[in-house]
Amino acid sequence: MIKKTIKQFLSIIGLCILTTGYAFAEDGFCIDKELVKADELYRHRENRDSLASAIKTYETILEQIPQGDAACAGNRAHVLVSLARCYFKLASYHARNNKEKAALYEKGEDYARKAVQTDPSNVGGYYWMAQNIGEHGSISKLYFLNRKSEFEEALKKAEALDNPQEPYDYSGIYRTLTAYNTPRFLWGNLEKALEYAKKIEDSPRCLCNLSVLADLYWKTDRKKAEGYAKQIVNADISQYPETQFENSVEQKEAAGKWGLH
Repeated sequence: MIKKTIKQFLSIIGLCILTTGYAFAEDGFCIDKELVKADELYRHRENRDSLASAIKTYETILEQIPQGDAACAGNRAHVLVSLARCYFKLASYHARNNKEKAALYEKGEDYARKAVQTDPSNVGGYYWMAQNIGEHGSISKLYFLNRKSEFEEALKKAEALDNPQEPYDYSGIYRTLTAYNTPRFLWGNLEKALEYAKKIEDSPRCLCNLSVLADLYWKTDRKKAEGYAKQIVNADISQYPETQFENSVEQKEAAGKWGLH
């Protein structure tokens, strides 16, 4: 009995230290190797099948990490955040229609919510919760209105937890706050938007930042807005392979939106 208890304890410890050597579940499932596999599949997210396989792999890993164990909370939250991000990307870039998008964003939101419940200090959980709610809200205004306070609270917590020296998702929190406050019909706060915009001006790795700036400055300085639009269209996206997929989509959309080729 004592030997069995020690074996179970060591198994849990092994599961939870995912960055130092290999962690194995009792059936020989190697969590570290599966994480590497899932991350590699995610890197090819321009391919729907690859992204779907990444999700399946992360979900399998999640099943192997004990729930409710404090020692495993950080690692479990990490996998939950990865799933929230994957579902967001699947919805945003591969969904065939709005109904499918909405369902995928809900899955992403659910995983993000579980991530912050598991580890309240995880910036990614709050960030991807806000992203999934926000994009779902662009499809259904009623859905967003019902979750507006959760969206704003998630962004507030993400901002508080963000690392200024290495902003999460290429200044994604401030990108979202800038876009959210950009004036539109019966909504917006130009002063806040301009303040947040200062924090994303030096983030060229993510062309979405420049797109948000172009939309914002179209309200106040159209020449500046057009300058950002030209930067997007003329950017050499091969410089930043980690964001090349998203940047290629942004570049194509900007060319059509701003009439630049």
